[in-house]
Amino acid sequence: MRLAWNMAAAMANSTVVVLVSLIALPFYVRFLGMEAYGLIGFYATLQTVLLALDLGLAPTVSREIAHGAETGQQRRSASLLRTLGVVYVSVAVVIVALIALIAPWIGADWLHAKTLSESTVTQAVTLMGVNLACRWPISLYQGALIGAHRLAHSAATSMATNICAAITTIAVLAWGARSIQAFFVVQAAFGLLQVLVLRGLAWRAVGEFGAPYDFGDLRRVWHFSAWMGGVVIAGLLVSQFDKVVLSRVVTLESFAHYMLAALLVSGLQVLTTPAFNTLFPKFSALIAKGDRSSLEYLYITASRLFSTSLFALAFAVVFQTEPMVTIWLGDAKVAADVAPLAAWLAVGSALNGIMVFPYCLQLAAGKPKLAFLIAAGLLVITVPMVIALAIKYGAIGGAVSWAILNALYLFIGTWLTGREVMGFAGWLWLKRSVSIPLIATFAPALLGAWVCRTLAVAPWMSLGCGVIAASTGIVLGFAGSFSSGELRRVVDMAIGRRTPVGR
Repeated sequence: MRLAWNMAAAMANSTVVVLVSLIALPFYVRFLGMEAYGLIGFYATLQTVLLALDLGLAPTVSREIAHGAETGQQRRSASLLRTLGVVYVSVAVVIVALIALIAPWIGADWLHAKTLSESTVTQAVTLMGVNLACRWPISLYQGALIGAHRLAHSAATSMATNICAAITTIAVLAWGARSIQAFFVVQAAFGLLQVLVLRGLAWRAVGEFGAPYDFGDLRRVWHFSAWMGGVVIAGLLVSQFDKVVLSRVVTLESFAHYMLAALLVSGLQVLTTPAFNTLFPKFSALIAKGDRSSLEYLYITASRLFSTSLFALAFAVVFQTEPMVTIWLGDAKVAADVAPLAAWLAVGSALNGIMVFPYCLQLAAGKPKLAFLIAAGLLVITVPMVIALAIKYGAIGGAVSWAILNALYLFIGTWLTGREVMGFAGWLWLKRSVSIPLIATFAPALLGAWVCRTLAVAPWMSLGCGVIAASTGIVLGFAGSFSSGELRRVVDMAIGRRTPVGR
């Protein structure tokens, strides 16, 4: 029940965060302009890249708190949490100072603004640093709540803060100071509020309020944290390098279009992030018990369900972005510019999302080194490919490079996971659990797009056709992946009934 509740909470949080961003964006563009939204996109990229400074400490504290609850060592876990709180505050101060130092250079030489003045861009970048510092400890206290099995508390706080921040920001821009500086000030205030609420919830969940500081205890968790930090850093560089390069080589308006496309594609995280948060601990438990048959059954069954849903959603983005953006922003020209970018980014993100299963299995099996080596290898490919394609083709080059990179990740990662971790996670998994849902969801999505294009239907009609095509793809994917008996067993498992494990 707790596993199902945590999964539901994680999905609700992901859904609300994405919806809030999508709903608020037209207001931000209207009040601030497309170039200012490009600055918001640059901030999002900067925020993600700086997560490398976390060095894997957030998942480490999550693991330690969960372990401490099982072994009766809550005081040691509480001591670690208190110590890491000091570390995070120190890093936040460094972030403010570093970004304030380089802000003039970014405003003058890195970002290419046409309508915004250099001083405005510099001030905005400086406020980005303040915003990042205010939000920096969020991951620490979220990790603590996850480790204490209080994911619902973390999700509720995130949803409430994001909704209130968006409403307040829109109100300030509409009736107050209509500037990008005001945007970042309001966001920083709500980021700090979220930290304070999460800190209180984390300490209440962990207990042991009198636990001492112990910086020597950091040595105990350093090995696990170092490997996880390597995985996180390499993964972040792979996923964000296209945005870093494009922010330098294209105009701020073109970069804004790219980030708008990325925001649309981020809707796929409604499935991928909750899947990781739910599957990783479950895989770990089954491996610890030595229950390989249940692990294999869960891996294959869940990946078929997940692949079908993910591909159906991804192909809806691929083929329906233009009418979606036309309705959303009311600007057909922007929609035409964003559509091809979103299509390539959606393909790459869907392939990346499928790899959540091999990635979870690698970590659950105690092989973070394999995950690091794969990420490092992809980074070696990413750097020259993104630079070459972005310089030659601009924003579309960055989007295409993301799709190519994740196609390589799919094949290389699957092969290595099957060879080094579990045989059932190799080529046979790719053939049976991924390719069938891919074909089943692609065919109706392509047909629906062709019909809409041929008949030149209105945007709303096109979106309706896309929904029908996606629903048809899901039905075909489930029918092609499961027999009637298997599907009934999956439904029973999903609603909590006991079922015999087998294939």
